[in-house]
Amino acid sequence: MAANPYSLEHAAAPVAAGDLSQLISSIGEPTFESRLMDYLHHLCGAEHCSIFQLGSAEEPVQFTAVSLDGTDTARRQASIYIGREWWRRDPAFREAQRGLDAPRPSLVRLDVRTLEDLELRDILYGRTHIRDRLLVCGASAGMAFGVSILRSDRRGPFAAGQIEELDVVSGTLLSLIAKNAGVRWQKSSLASALTSLAEIEACLLKAPQQFPRREAEVCARILYGMTSLGIALDLGIGEETVMTYRKRAYQRLQLGSHRELLLWYLALWSSLPAQAARTAAVRVERHDA
Repeated sequence: MAANPYSLEHAAAPVAAGDLSQLISSIGEPTFESRLMDYLHHLCGAEHCSIFQLGSAEEPVQFTAVSLDGTDTARRQASIYIGREWWRRDPAFREAQRGLDAPRPSLVRLDVRTLEDLELRDILYGRTHIRDRLLVCGASAGMAFGVSILRSDRRGPFAAGQIEELDVVSGTLLSLIAKNAGVRWQKSSLASALTSLAEIEACLLKAPQQFPRREAEVCARILYGMTSLGIALDLGIGEETVMTYRKRAYQRLQLGSHRELLLWYLALWSSLPAQAARTAAVRVERHDA
C-alpha cells in the first residue's frame, strides 16, 4: 500500500524549547525572520522556512524566506514556487487551503518521497535535497498566512512528537507572524507618508477640512520639504501665489507654523490606518515580486 504523504507515522523525538521571548521581542525588526528560524529549529529541527500571505483568491501573493545555514536556499525555492505557480500543483497547499475557515490553523505534512508530480518533486525539492515539509496555514488579525517548514535529507523526516509540538503552537506562531507583518507595514507606510509626495497629497485631500486642490498641492510640497520658490517652479505659479495658498491653508487649519502643519498632518495620516496598511501591503508585494 502506498505511503500516506500526510501521516504522522514517525516516532516522537525530544524537542528543545525555542526562545519564544526573543522571537516576540524581535517583532517589527529585521531580525524577526532569523529569530523565527531559530525558534522553529529548536522546536522541530527545521532548516528552512518560507512565509507567504494569502490574498483574496487564497493564493500566495508575497513571501519572505530564510535558511538556518545562511544560504539563499529557502528564498530560491520560494521564488520558484511562487513564480511558476507551482502552489497550484501542490497537494499539501490545496489540503491546507481547505482549512482556512477553521477556528484553528491547519497543519499538513508532505513526505517528499511520496509526491506523485515528478517535476515538482525533482526541481522544487530534489535539487535542494529537501526530505520533509510541514505547511501551516491559517488566519490571524484579519490576514491569512502560510508557513512552509522544511528539513533536508541529512536530518531526515520530522518526528511525530515534533509535528505535535508545532501543531500546539501553530496559532501563536501565526499570530506573531501577523503582528510582525502589521508592524512592518505600518513602519513602511509611515516612511512613505513623509517621503511620497503623491501619498501626502492623497492624504490631504481626505482631510475633513476639504482643501481646495491648489492649497492641498502647496501644503503637500511644504510637508515634502520644498521651498516656496521650488513649489512655485513645480506648480508653474508665482512665489507670491504660493505664499497666498499657504496663508489660506494655515487659516483654514488655524495653524501658525510649519511644525504645527507637520503635527496636524501626522495626526490626519494616523487616523487613516486601514488605507495606510493597504498601501504598504501593495508596496511590499510589488517589491518581493
